[in-house]
Amino acid sequence: MAQQPHEFNIIVNTRPKKVAGPTVSFEQILELAGIDPNTVDLSLYDVDWTHGNKAGELNPGQSVPVENGMKFDAGKSNRS
Repeated sequence: MAQQPHEFNIIVNTRPKKVAGPTVSFEQILELAGIDPNTVDLSLYDVDWTHGNKAGELNPGQSVPVENGMKFDAGKSNRS
């Protein structure tokens, strides 16, 4: 059976994950990192992403077009 073309392989906190595209949200990345976005203060978390020479960050409510091989780092913010 062929892999569905809308499924993407990404890395979240060094662990391989599969997501349906075409975009992935801040909240989805937190869930994939084992953080329940419904039970935490989202302003206390950061999500950064890289893919090749591109990089960025997601804030609550934001999404980014997903590509195979994208790397996401999600965790508690170090801002005070």
